[in-house]
Amino acid sequence: MTSAKRYPNRIDPILGYAPGTILPDDLADFRCVRAAEDVLLHRYKQEGYDGVKNVMMLSDNCAVPEWFEGPEYRERYLANKLCEERLDRLARDHLGGDERFGTMAFTRTTAANLTIVLALARPGTVVPYIVPKSLKPGFKGHGHPSIPRAIDLARATCEVVVTLEELEVLVARSDVSLITVCPSYRGIVPEEITRGACVLARSRGIPAFVDDASGARLRTVGEHQARAIDLGADVTVTSCEKYGLTGPRAAVVVARRDLLDRIGARAAILGTEARPSVTAAIVRCLEEWTPERGQAIYREWEGLHRPLYEAMRLVFGDRAAWKPYGGVWLMPEDILEIAMDRAGSTETPFAPVDAATVLAMILLRRHGWMTLPALHYPGASKSLTIHMAQPAARTLAPERIVQAIDDAFTTLAKMLGDRAELERVLFGPPGEAV
Repeated sequence: MTSAKRYPNRIDPILGYAPGTILPDDLADFRCVRAAEDVLLHRYKQEGYDGVKNVMMLSDNCAVPEWFEGPEYRERYLANKLCEERLDRLARDHLGGDERFGTMAFTRTTAANLTIVLALARPGTVVPYIVPKSLKPGFKGHGHPSIPRAIDLARATCEVVVTLEELEVLVARSDVSLITVCPSYRGIVPEEITRGACVLARSRGIPAFVDDASGARLRTVGEHQARAIDLGADVTVTSCEKYGLTGPRAAVVVARRDLLDRIGARAAILGTEARPSVTAAIVRCLEEWTPERGQAIYREWEGLHRPLYEAMRLVFGDRAAWKPYGGVWLMPEDILEIAMDRAGSTETPFAPVDAATVLAMILLRRHGWMTLPALHYPGASKSLTIHMAQPAARTLAPERIVQAIDDAFTTLAKMLGDRAELERVLFGPPGEAV
């Protein structure tokens, strides 16, 4: 069968995957997420907290430390400074930087990325976006969608780059106001490329921004790379609930103080800065983190994920992929192919994202499993990833996980030719059985 039959839509350069037939845009994707949240709430009301299982690592732990108590922390402006004072050293320890750098907390990493780009990218200029090189034929590379979307809102032009040579040519021939790097997103940018980009940026007086949402730990602990500021970045950000941090779905930025003034001014206009209680929760999770603790966590994750990977390979063969710290996953393209093979189909009007999200919704409706395709926001990863970071996930035996996924594929294959059935799974009432 041809790729045109399998994947009726072209890969979107911002999403990194082909838009769906049932899920063609952000609105449809968001409607599906809201339907998934309704299913989640229904299961919780029917079965309690034990009826849901977070198998996607992401969480939102907003617990504040004991010191966040008293009338001073109800005074917004005073509380901001008290929390910022505690955050400053911890953030620089985590991301790099000396006294020339300041810190700021944001409501989300996407909010931080938007604010940084709007503050530093000039309208009408080019903003190179250095991303991991893609393994998909005919597709250059892909990073987090929030950066190119922010560049577009800044009325600048985003140019995806995967090599230093490309970057050098682009900077030489274009008016470049900001260089952005997404060093870990569906792949890893080699350290020498990130460092080289920062060196080139500094030689031209251009700010270098590294979006290290997961990479501040994934790169440093998992891939043994240096911290972003140590690589020469002028601005960097990390997410506080990914790959070893147990904080809120929020972000912390470390930036050169002159740039941080510009970023902070823009944040005040946009309202993207974090409130004191969120900053306090960020401080708490950074206080809990050490590189040694991170290494221990990653070793533990390898012990949890290796048996699951081996069990997945017995059923799904080479289509199952894994990293010790990243969990075990099936790509959307492989999900559609498996379903088509089981259905005996040689062509389909549906795209991989449609199949991956239906599969995830079957698992949510049947078992209460929270996965990325069903619950992650529009434009985010649609791989079916099983990650054993959360306590509830660790109660699931590898064989049980594989059996549930295998059964879900059988159901998906049976309904693959019936759009109405697929839409029922995606958008139907929360109590709908599948």
